[in-house]
Amino acid sequence: MQRSRVAFVSLPQPVPLTVCPPVSASLSVSVSPRRPLRALLRGTVLAGALAMAGCGGGGGGTPPAVDPGTGSGGGGGTVEPKTVSAGPGCDLVYTLTQSAVLTGTDPLLALQWHLRNSGQTGGTAGEDLRAVDAWGSSRGTGVRVAVIDDAIEVVHADLLPNLVDGASRSYRSGNRGSVWPLPCSSGTDPVTLEAKEVHGTAVAGIVLGRDDNALGGAGVAPRASLVAFDALISRQDADIVDALLRDSALNAIYQNSWGAPDSDGALHAAAPAFAAAIRTGIETGRGGLGSIYVFPGGNGGCFAADLSGNCVSDNANFDGFVNRLGTIAVCAVDHAGRRPWYGEPGANLLVCAPSSGDAKNVVTTTIRGGYRQDFSGTSASTPQVSGVVALMLAANPSLTWRDVRLILAKTARRNDPANPDWEPAAGGRVFSHQYGFGVADARAAVAAATGWSSVGGSAQLKTCTLPERAPGIAIPDAPTDPAIPPTPATDSLNIAANECGITQIEYVEVRVTTTHTYSGDLRIRLISPQGAVSRLAESRICKGDGSDPCGAFDGWTFGSSRHLDEPATGTWTLQLADTVELDTGRLEKWSLTLYGR
Repeated sequence: MQRSRVAFVSLPQPVPLTVCPPVSASLSVSVSPRRPLRALLRGTVLAGALAMAGCGGGGGGTPPAVDPGTGSGGGGGTVEPKTVSAGPGCDLVYTLTQSAVLTGTDPLLALQWHLRNSGQTGGTAGEDLRAVDAWGSSRGTGVRVAVIDDAIEVVHADLLPNLVDGASRSYRSGNRGSVWPLPCSSGTDPVTLEAKEVHGTAVAGIVLGRDDNALGGAGVAPRASLVAFDALISRQDADIVDALLRDSALNAIYQNSWGAPDSDGALHAAAPAFAAAIRTGIETGRGGLGSIYVFPGGNGGCFAADLSGNCVSDNANFDGFVNRLGTIAVCAVDHAGRRPWYGEPGANLLVCAPSSGDAKNVVTTTIRGGYRQDFSGTSASTPQVSGVVALMLAANPSLTWRDVRLILAKTARRNDPANPDWEPAAGGRVFSHQYGFGVADARAAVAAATGWSSVGGSAQLKTCTLPERAPGIAIPDAPTDPAIPPTPATDSLNIAANECGITQIEYVEVRVTTTHTYSGDLRIRLISPQGAVSRLAESRICKGDGSDPCGAFDGWTFGSSRHLDEPATGTWTLQLADTVELDTGRLEKWSLTLYGR
């Protein structure tokens, strides 16, 4: 194949944004956009009552009384109404008044197939998170989850009962430092024509929407405690870094449904300050147990199509936010347990969670006190894993960040069993570059957490960094005849029995430098002494300007969960193949770092 024969056809991305009608709240939330809203009557699944209030100023202020340990607030009694917003000039202004707490079955729970799949959407019964099955043992009580996103409607009736008093923070200009990181506008973006500032509210509802309050649905960990940071709203790296470390002694989980662009196939490095923040968090967070950082694997599994209709795919290892030690990279499966069209492969994936496929999406909260049935992508699967982690930590608060990773991997459920991508892995498990170790299983994870014997935190983690190798070898160009497989360039290193001290690997990082006139031609593999293969990069075409829009592998770090529990000892081989003719290059140098016990 020659790249000159390939053209791009743009494809839609998997996050339609539609606001469902609002429902009533136990803590009345009056929302006042500049255009009137229609009051709806209680009685139908998606309809309730919404009080109206006039537009006003606001911002800042103190939330209703909330127990900072459990995040449960609201309740009976009367208080003076409070008017809050995201700052001057915002469309959305919220008036809070306290009223009696409602109890009863959540009307949308039956539609939340990701929590319990009975086949209600036409999918496969049992292809779910096993969350409802875990609630008899844990609902996340006492575990603080920090949602880092664009804006979060923390006054939503299904979120406010779990909100930690005064712990949230806004990074928005005009509202900076406020404890109300609320949406400012209910309008649409003039460029994308999508609803603005709704993403974070949907994410928060999936993690910890309140249960048994006769409203909406429920989150995976419905009694966990909510902390909200709108750090994405400022588009400043410094704000994201601040949010990732803020109150790390108290916040256990940092939920992030965002990452590098998925629309071009190129390498996207994270700022050095981000890497430093993750390292600090896993070393010092929660008194040395380590902060838990959960991120999406990405939605670029079919960011474009060539003229033959074949998908052009991104790779989760091209995202500098999830190709490193300390982050949990989450993939997605649909209601039949299969990889959706947008799912990115990657050796760095740990586990998946349910999300949208072609049509059946996730039910969750949205702005203006409402609910939506159309949330999708790895933005929807990632908060489910955060919720599972909250259930685990409520069952065993002493788990370290390493324990959490190991439990998720060891208890994951093999989905899509006929898929040929599954390969044997150490410890009798299987691994897939599409699914990691499988779909997170909340029930099994909580059960394992309860009696888990800790492997320790960062202080006990063994690190083995091998000397950098600089082979400087040519990578043979692809044959003209596409029927002839390319000849790879290979280089190996050997780890002696007494050299590393790691008998069970937990994570692998490979740093690679090549010189190549089109790095997208390269297919890169790491082969362990056990013969297990990490598929670090596939050849691809990229969108963008310049002679090599894919970006050079110039000290690029790949991460891999593939070799979990393998021994370090033996020969490790790096293999690079040029799969497309015309462009040429060399493997200049590479290094290998192993982490484990």
